[in-house]
Amino acid sequence: MEFKKIWKWIRFIYALLFIISIVLLVVFLGLLILGMLIDQKTLLNAAIINSLTLIMALISLPGILVQLVSLLEINDKKTFTVTTNCPKCRPLVDLRVKED
Repeated sequence: MEFKKIWKWIRFIYALLFIISIVLLVVFLGLLILGMLIDQKTLLNAAIINSLTLIMALISLPGILVQLVSLLEINDKKTFTVTTNCPKCRPLVDLRVKED
């Protein structure tokens, strides 16, 4: 087999495992929350509620980190370049537009 074909299958299997793991995590948390809402004794147990809160906070940390890094990023002014024909003399003309 070619290296590209093997690499393609590895990426496909990795993506599939990633999607399955995310779905299983969401289903597990949903069942855990549903079980806590049904059983009133576990709802009153502070240790279980705190552990569930910490698990959900750990899951959301990568998203929080991405948002903070995107805030630190300096927005450079964008430059757009278009090449077109001049309507009168027909040579190619580069039009450059900068963002304010």
